[in-house]
Amino acid sequence: MEENGVAMIAEMFRTHCLGVAGSTRFDFYRSDFGWGEPKKVDIASIDRTSSISLLESRDGITGGVEIGLALKRHEMETFASLFVNGLKDH
Repeated sequence: MEENGVAMIAEMFRTHCLGVAGSTRFDFYRSDFGWGEPKKVDIASIDRTSSISLLESRDGITGGVEIGLALKRHEMETFASLFVNGLKDH
């Protein structure tokens, strides 16, 4: 399953154009439009545009990055499994 999942994710990134939404320099978490600073920021368009989102870390760690990813359920389950196993290996 894991080798098959790696091939699926690799093929997905190889055959699709991937965009990036957001920026780590926009300070989304420090924006205040009168309601106070946001607790969580999501860029909703990434599920329709085959994009990932990049934001500065919500906890204020200098150089920290928050990455958003939207995939179909089976793709996300495979990605999550591979990601968690990859973290365990390092």
